Amino acid sequence: MKRVAVIGGGITGLSACLRLLSSGGDVGILLYDASDRLGGRVQTIREPHLGVTVEAGPDSMLARKPAAMRLIESLGMTDDVVSTRPEATETYIVRGGRLCPMPRGYLGIPFDPSCARPLLTEDGLERALAEERLPLHLPEGDTALGAFLRTRLGDEWVDYVGEPLMAGIYAGDIDQLSLAATWPSLLDLARAHGSLVSASRALTPRERSTQPRAARSAFITVRGGLASVMERMVDRIERSGRIEIHTHARVKRVTRAGSGYRCHIELTSGERFEQDVDGIVFAVPPHIAREIMSPVIELPDVETHYQSTATIVLVYARTAFGPDLSRASGFLVPRPEGMAITATTWMSSKWPHVAPESLAVIRAYVGRRGQDESLALPDGELARRAATEVAGLTGAREQPVWFRVTRFAHAMPNYGVGHLARVERAEEALGTSCPSIAIAGAGYRGVGLPDCVEQGEQAALQVLAALRA
Repeated sequence: MKRVAVIGGGITGLSACLRLLSSGGDVGILLYDASDRLGGRVQTIREPHLGVTVEAGPDSMLARKPAAMRLIESLGMTDDVVSTRPEATETYIVRGGRLCPMPRGYLGIPFDPSCARPLLTEDGLERALAEERLPLHLPEGDTALGAFLRTRLGDEWVDYVGEPLMAGIYAGDIDQLSLAATWPSLLDLARAHGSLVSASRALTPRERSTQPRAARSAFITVRGGLASVMERMVDRIERSGRIEIHTHARVKRVTRAGSGYRCHIELTSGERFEQDVDGIVFAVPPHIAREIMSPVIELPDVETHYQSTATIVLVYARTAFGPDLSRASGFLVPRPEGMAITATTWMSSKWPHVAPESLAVIRAYVGRRGQDESLALPDGELARRAATEVAGLTGAREQPVWFRVTRFAHAMPNYGVGHLARVERAEEALGTSCPSIAIAGAGYRGVGLPDCVEQGEQAALQVLAALRA
């Protein structure tokens, strides 16, 4: 029987394990994770005494990506799917210490003068609208997302809309992110419509629809929190009887062993052991995978920067806020505002399962590339700072009744210019020298949970194909 090691027990590694299981009974699987739990950054906070179920890590999956629903259906969790509340559609952006409505238009790209007031100045709005009259010169190779958008829409739009919205997903600096690896659809839209402003006009409904929204929203989660998906995956793996699970187990290096590989593992207890395998799925960050496999291959460096972040869950009595809270999905904080928090999600307004009607739950985010000094604060002080900034912007009449700070050290991948080419070089090097080794995860081809599921499954299939060739 062939043996495959999966290194990394987040959603990518768990997806690889399930795909290997579904391939038949001729493969033995060993799963290694250096931490004390499986599931990676997916962490659900469950506080029964408050009736609160809220995510500390990723809070949803993009429903249009097939891997999301495919996973949920395969786990028998279709009936647990929860969509966002249809009324929670209002997103705000902070400027000058107050909340301004997000500009109307696709991705906040204005298409007439009424779209972006009062967020943008008249000069900033005029510059953004002038994009429709600019010649369409698109970059031939990869370029920075910020450079492309500044050329098209101007600095003010980028600083107050583009960066908090588009780079915020990565906790990144828009001027250092790859256009091709993050928002390649912008190029397609510009080509199809002649400009981004024209694209925004074409994609934005002229009036808000009065028809009931479709049953399933763009983003979905499950009733017990996303950790319940991880728990179901782990349960499926454990009940198979075909996978050895090793937590507290760090794979230090991989060496050659005949036609296969030898994993050198160290437990947190200090105990060390070795395991020979025929193939490996690396579901850990690129720099860690590169170091582990360095005795076998000098893999080209993907050079993915990992940004540290924190989330602060703030629970309030519902009476702390006015009636407009039910329509709010959150607000973004542009870099020039100089605040500790970079954004918030109004979790209890956005998701119906998060808390009872008597409570309001807000999740604040802290830390982005080049602006993460507040992460040095102790948990209590960081939570107080976040609550103070939320109160200053929303007029909250009461203090939080409960909070929880969760830190993610070096956890958010930032794809630099040329990222996809570097990933391709690494994949080609493995395909040539080590075809039964595959790399996958958020550091390579997408940070969303469905992206990670897809990558884990494809990595498993790649290793299986090499072993059966």
